[in-house]
Amino acid sequence: MAVFANRYLKYRDEPFGRREALLWPVYVYRITYPAVSAQKLNLFQRAVLGLTRAGCQNPQEMSQLLGLHHEMVLLILAQCNSRGWIDGRGQPTESGIALLEEDEDRNLDLRTGLLFRDAISNTFWPRIVSDLEEIEPLPESGERPIFRFNRSSGYSVKPFQLRHNPNAHYQIDNREILEAYRNYRLDYFNARQLYGSDSLPEQVQAHGIQLMEESPEPMYVLTWLAEDSLGEKPWHLSDPFDLRQNVPWLEETFSNLLPGNTVLTKKLARVVGEPEPEAQTVEAWMRSMEHSIDSELLVEHAWASRETLVARHYTALKRRLMLIEQGLGKYELDSTLTDAQKLCEAVCQWLIKNYKPEMGILPRVKSHNRDLNAAILESLGLNAITKKSSDILAGQSLYSVCRVLEGRNESLKAMLFAALLSTHNRMDHPIRRISPDDLDLDQMLELADLRNKATHASGQEFEQNVVIRLGEFAMGWTLLFKDWM
Repeated sequence: MAVFANRYLKYRDEPFGRREALLWPVYVYRITYPAVSAQKLNLFQRAVLGLTRAGCQNPQEMSQLLGLHHEMVLLILAQCNSRGWIDGRGQPTESGIALLEEDEDRNLDLRTGLLFRDAISNTFWPRIVSDLEEIEPLPESGERPIFRFNRSSGYSVKPFQLRHNPNAHYQIDNREILEAYRNYRLDYFNARQLYGSDSLPEQVQAHGIQLMEESPEPMYVLTWLAEDSLGEKPWHLSDPFDLRQNVPWLEETFSNLLPGNTVLTKKLARVVGEPEPEAQTVEAWMRSMEHSIDSELLVEHAWASRETLVARHYTALKRRLMLIEQGLGKYELDSTLTDAQKLCEAVCQWLIKNYKPEMGILPRVKSHNRDLNAAILESLGLNAITKKSSDILAGQSLYSVCRVLEGRNESLKAMLFAALLSTHNRMDHPIRRISPDDLDLDQMLELADLRNKATHASGQEFEQNVVIRLGEFAMGWTLLFKDWM
């Protein structure tokens, strides 16, 4: 079989814990892109303002055309309106049009970079870099390249080479390239919020991307399969570019490779510290590992033995907080916020399941009414509901709250609203038995808002001590209910 490539790229250091190095086959495209300096409009503002100039004023239509969340479009429109770029009818003002034309005519600095297409799945990666970071294997490596990253210690790495898909055919689609760049920008924005700019690789800020040639060059990118004792799976694939911790856009492809690859499955077994499968199928082996993890959680938290979802998120959050305190939590802020919110959601789901209110408690209304929502909350007679928390919860859609009562997943705020409704005519309800100061719904809603900002373009960077405080709050909030579980 012909060798796929003899060039190798490395953009990150090894992760902590048990790990196995992988060489992932990619097609590397050289690109040119104009980098705008001193921009007055960001990429999203420019796109939305451009649509208003073209006669599109419908936020839902903008959302579909741009592939952005509807709430994101509404936020951008509000920014444009507050700055006088569009009027109250959603049409661009003279200053908005002038700014858009000035932005389009601004002198652009043309630069070069690299774009990567997966040679297994044939999809573009949501990553762009400005330079090739090549590594050379040792001369005596033979067919399996060996790399020495530390000359003084002599430590060497012999990665496992994943096979490319030789039968795949691909035709360039610019929409996929734009989608990859959009996802890269969103990933970078969220990473900057959570980790700070100093710990991240330099961002490629492009204003349009052009392929220099349609024939890419095959190469390998070095990454790692690493243990993850805190995640939903006991392993993860490290981001080859050290931007985020987990890369779902690689994990699905990797999982599809396991059933037909014994060597790769054995490497996964060593990483997760489990006996490798013998007569079992890979799928059965993975299920047995998950059962083992669940058993460990239940032993450690016997009080949650009947609520495994609560136990899982509680344990994961506790371990993440320990990693942060030990200085090993570069990537843990995002996951800590996620687990803290999931833990509170799990407790709310438990409350609703055990003290489910009658569906008729909510009036059937088609439009959102803040005053009505506030009145419903006030009628519960809960001292724990402060004016601040009432004002925030009143902004929730009763439709979303009804979906929670029907067993659907919604936002933490909607779940908390539904959990509070479960106190209706229930004097034995835990929320009525716990002191308002301990419940601290204001801090619960702070957690919900902070987690939302972690996944939207808020422009805020999060402080580690705030994340730790809210994570510890979520754990303490859960323990308030353990006597009823």
